[in-house]
Order: sequence, then C-alpha cells, then structure tokens
Amino acid sequence: MIVVCDINEVWRKKPFAALAEKKEVLGVSPADWFVARRRGNLPALEGAMHLFPVVLPPSWASRLSGIGQRLLWKKIVQKCKSMNQSIDALIVTSPHYLPMLSMIPSDLKTIYYSSDDYRNYEGWGTVAAMEKELVERVDHSFFVSAGLMQRAIEEYGVDPTRVSVSMNATEKRFFPTSGTLPGTPPEQGLKRPIVGVVGGINDRLDFNILKRCAELPGLGTLALVGPLPAEPSAELQALLEHPKCKAVGRQPHDTIHQWFQCLDVGLIPYVASEFNRMCSPMRLFDHLASGSPVVATTACDQCGAYGDRVSVCEDAQSFSEAVLMRIGDRFDRCEGITWNDRASEMITVMEELNIA
Repeated sequence: MIVVCDINEVWRKKPFAALAEKKEVLGVSPADWFVARRRGNLPALEGAMHLFPVVLPPSWASRLSGIGQRLLWKKIVQKCKSMNQSIDALIVTSPHYLPMLSMIPSDLKTIYYSSDDYRNYEGWGTVAAMEKELVERVDHSFFVSAGLMQRAIEEYGVDPTRVSVSMNATEKRFFPTSGTLPGTPPEQGLKRPIVGVVGGINDRLDFNILKRCAELPGLGTLALVGPLPAEPSAELQALLEHPKCKAVGRQPHDTIHQWFQCLDVGLIPYVASEFNRMCSPMRLFDHLASGSPVVATTACDQCGAYGDRVSVCEDAQSFSEAVLMRIGDRFDRCEGITWNDRASEMITVMEELNIA
C-alpha cells in the first residue's frame, strides 16, 4: 500500500484519488483537535482511495512535530496492519513531514509531492530550508511546475534524475459530453458572449485588465465565479460596479464544471509575480477540458504550453483584443490533462523505484 501524508487540500486529494484507481492508496488526513472538531466526520473512501482521518495534539506539525509525527506514524502503521496491508512507499506533500522521515524504516521508499511554492509565503523561510533537506532525503520528488523543479535542481543541488514534473490536471466531468457548446449558464440573465474567471477572485488577478475587457463593446457578460475578498481593493470594487460584470460568488464544487462549459472564453489574467510564475493552475486544465479558448497573461509559464488553445498576452490591450478574437472558437478534446494521466506518469516513476 502507498501511504500519502496528507490529502487535506483538493489539489492533493485529486492526484492520489486517481492513483488509487491503479494501486492501493491510504490517504492520511491529520488535523489537530480543534480543526477535527470543525470539519466533522470524513467519508471512509474517496473513490478507490482509503481515507484515514487522524486527530493529533495542537502544534503536531510545528513546535511539537517530534511528538506529533511519531504518534501519526504509529497510527499509520496500526491502520495498515488492521487492513492487512504492508507499506510499499510513503508520499509526503509538505516539508512539515520532514521529522517523520527519521522515524520510518530506512529501506522504505519515499516520495515528495510538491504542490506549492513555500518561499512565497510570509514567514516561511524555515519551511523552505526544510524543503531542501526533504528533497535531499527522499528517493524522488514530483513538482507541479517546471519552475519549481528547476529551482530544486539549481538551488538544492538535487540530481535531475531524482525529480520530475507532475502538473495539476482536470476531472472527466469538465469535458462536455453532449449538447450545443458553449453550454447554458447555471444562472439566468447572463448576456452572451460570456467571458470569465472561474476560481479565487483575489490579488493574484489583474483587475484593471478585467475592467478593460468588461468595457469591450462586443462583450455581453464578464463573469466572476469564485469567492470574493471580504474587503475588495479599489480596482476590484471598480470592476464589480461595471454593468457588464456579474459576480456569482463561490459555487458548489460538484457543479463548477457547468461554469467552465458555459464560457465563450476563459480568462486567466494573473499579475506578474514569482508565485504565479511557478504555479500550476487547476483552472487552466478545467478550461482546456471545456473546449473553450483561453486568454491569459504571461505571468504563468504553464499557460504558454498549449499552443492555439491559449492566447498568451503581454499587456491589457493585447489581452482585450485577444478576448474578442477568440469568441466563437471551440476545440476538440484536449488529451493528457486528466488526473488519471498524471497517475499513470507517477506509476512509471514508481516502477523505476521498484515500488510495488
């Protein structure tokens, strides 16, 4: 069995739920007493993946990591024994699990799955140092972007044969199955053409570019589909007040694919930042699955990897012009962008590591 610590975030749960369709996977979901009480009971399974919620003392991943992670590892071993499963490999998803690596059998295969750029979080310098030590310790590391992987090679000095890229991906439900495309918007009253942003509406986005798009004479609706900040910036507030802008707030995860499929053009207007450059936006792959064209800024390297499906623009003028030009375009199925594709790629690496 492959043990994954942890699958508490959706972008960590999805790749290993897909992996569980091909191998036995135990997805560990640790939380301290207070978090566990708020989140309530978790389902026993996530698809084919076994979920294992574990309640630990506060500070189990920081100040009391030595005690907390020793307890966590003990519970994992006990759980696997109760399932009559041996542990073939341990996958960790955060540098916080570095102490655990000193507690496991020395011959147990270990993998690091890096889905975040920790050095871009305030006060996380120590965690970045932990990541370097973690990458040096494990048998292999997966990074969600080429930028993160290349930085590990250059700054951590890791052997390039011990790292690889496993980008984020999409689910099958984001691919249209039938009917006229683009699809019907989940909310009535949206005038076509509809272009929009789906995902967090936050300071990672360039709201001035979006306002310029809203002002296009040929546009019907600019949809903002996602949670808004409690205190919008002046730029976001100006956008929200535009008559063509429709902010629908956070939408249920189970139906969010309908918003991707109803757009004439998907927008990824990231601002230039190190965090955005290194990221692997799940929204990119959801847009690609929907068959609609995408217009993006140059801020994210990964957006430039999909040819004619994504127009990558350097400024507000070229961005807004591209939006009008792409209205009416539709694409056939985009291959190689599902979580199952990523799981197959990970299995190839695991087989090279002799992980059963």
